[in-house]
Amino acid sequence: ARDGLLYGVPFVLGVGSYGECLRARAPDLDIKGKYCSVVFTDDPSFNGTRTEVDGALRVAQTSASVNVGLYSQYGTCIPDACSEEDMVESLSVAVGGRKVAGVFCQTLDEAPEFTAADIAMISFLSVMLALMAAGTVADLYLRATSTAPATGVRFLLPFSPYTNLEKMFHVTTESRPGVISCLHGMRVLSMTWVIIGHQYVFDTLFSVNLQHLQKWTTSLVFQVIANASLSTDSFFFLSGLLVSYGVLKEIKRTGRVDIIMYYVHRIIRLTPPIAVVTLFLGTLFRFLASGPMAYYVTSMYTICSSKWWFDVLYVNNFLAFNETTNQITDCLGQCWYTAADTQMYLVAPLVLFPLAYSPAKGKLLLYVVTLASAVIPAAVIYVNDFPPGSIIGGDENVDNSGYQKLVYYKPWCRMSAYVVGIWAGYIIFKQDSKKLHLSPMQVVSGWTVATFSALAALLGMWSYNQLSVEFAFDPVTQVLYGGLHRGVWCASLAWVVVACHCGYGGVVNDFLSHPTWQPLSRLTYSIYLVALPIQLLATFNLKDVVYFSHIDKIIHALGAIFISIVAAVLLSLTAEAPILGLEKLIFRRPGRGEDKPKPPSPKDDKGHDNLAFSDEMTEKVGTEQGHMIMEGVCDTDPKPSTLKEEEMETVTRF
Repeated sequence: ARDGLLYGVPFVLGVGSYGECLRARAPDLDIKGKYCSVVFTDDPSFNGTRTEVDGALRVAQTSASVNVGLYSQYGTCIPDACSEEDMVESLSVAVGGRKVAGVFCQTLDEAPEFTAADIAMISFLSVMLALMAAGTVADLYLRATSTAPATGVRFLLPFSPYTNLEKMFHVTTESRPGVISCLHGMRVLSMTWVIIGHQYVFDTLFSVNLQHLQKWTTSLVFQVIANASLSTDSFFFLSGLLVSYGVLKEIKRTGRVDIIMYYVHRIIRLTPPIAVVTLFLGTLFRFLASGPMAYYVTSMYTICSSKWWFDVLYVNNFLAFNETTNQITDCLGQCWYTAADTQMYLVAPLVLFPLAYSPAKGKLLLYVVTLASAVIPAAVIYVNDFPPGSIIGGDENVDNSGYQKLVYYKPWCRMSAYVVGIWAGYIIFKQDSKKLHLSPMQVVSGWTVATFSALAALLGMWSYNQLSVEFAFDPVTQVLYGGLHRGVWCASLAWVVVACHCGYGGVVNDFLSHPTWQPLSRLTYSIYLVALPIQLLATFNLKDVVYFSHIDKIIHALGAIFISIVAAVLLSLTAEAPILGLEKLIFRRPGRGEDKPKPPSPKDDKGHDNLAFSDEMTEKVGTEQGHMIMEGVCDTDPKPSTLKEEEMETVTRF
């Protein structure tokens, strides 16, 4: 019963006593205990290769559906003289028609061997630590002596944690025209929603009371977790809004956008943190895991070592799919979002330039794109008989994996949120020159429609998010909900942003715009990258099966959030702040801004120095060495500044 047999769980996990097995000794015979995790499968397509096992384990762990009864795992203790091949040979006879998908053994004294890649990663981190130490010493010396930094020293200062932490945790309490401050709270809450939603998935397959999910997940309130994928649409929406608003503002001010720097800045902004996390997972990460499920980390290590470039080149949502399961199996599974967002960012000027230079034709084009963003996913869902959205249940006739591959990860099926963001950015851009005036009845109507629309999108899958035996999708629901729910959700967010920005937000604006959101808002990108590996590591270090309960999930999620914040600070100090500081020095036009180098000071350092630590959303844009850096705009300078001093900075998004 402890292993879940009496519950009839689809994924049976019997781990035994991991610690007792490893401590077993027969000193006189020089025999030690070896713990082996044996994975069985009923999948007829399994071909017995280690690569397929690695992919299958990642799929089973992150599957959108809990009904994945293809694999079962048992723990057994054998003498250390026996090999994995001996186990496979003996078990193949004992298990009848089932196949042995893999045997993963470990002893107490066994540890992963260091490779050249591990040493290279340690060397890189050591160099970064040395640069951060040197940058801090130089920073403090220049502050104390009020000395202007020499040219070489200026390239060392961006590595200073002292200044970077000061920017990171700086809070601006002033409100200024053009600042979209409500986006801070919206970004942090969306990131929290992502982490909680992931937490409900990760160790679910290791729950002995898995069958009780029927009771735990049928409530209407649970749809907030079951439909947590809408949190990524919130980030798509924010991305579209900021790109639209920034590009339109710059074209109005200067008449042009440097399209080369539009793309270059994007790569500089996003790629270094992804590369560092990917390299860490492909090297040192495996040293952190131990226990019956530690071989999952080995699977991650194998994938990250060979497929790291999927995430760095932003192509994982097209290439990183297991051919058998259709599930994404790249190193950073969550980076399908950064890939899809980048792909939409690449083509955004095709809509934004007509909107800026010929508003009538631009709006007509945007109407067409908006219609297409609803029709395309609806058509794909209908033709393939996919579920209307991401659901947590379903029988063998529900193709959740196909939905993930052809709908969930594809930019043309997720662009409705981005397009709504472009509309919202355009509306805010227009109201800057002509104040938006709404009557009390219009305000009440707007909030009412937005609230009910958001609830319809969030709760609309209630009847499908059940762990039922049989499923039959209503074609009308497939088409309407499948094509419209993400756009409707983001249209509700658009009302919240526009209303808050234009003075009709009330207590909602007070909450979302509170200054305390600002530090975490700056860290959301780094949090997004590190949270998933941290949650998976906690799962992989389980020494026994667990019981599913809401209290445990929330406690684990809160712990994951706290640890992710700490890890995000370290990642930002290592791979984000220094790179962006160097970018500013390299692309600064001589003669703009400061005429002569000045010593660093707390007051100066709260300005526009670093993209990663930008504070408030603003309409201001600027140039660096004649090149426009367009995406979203953030400003932390507490003093008004001239256009020559203003800089375009990218907003953290996920």
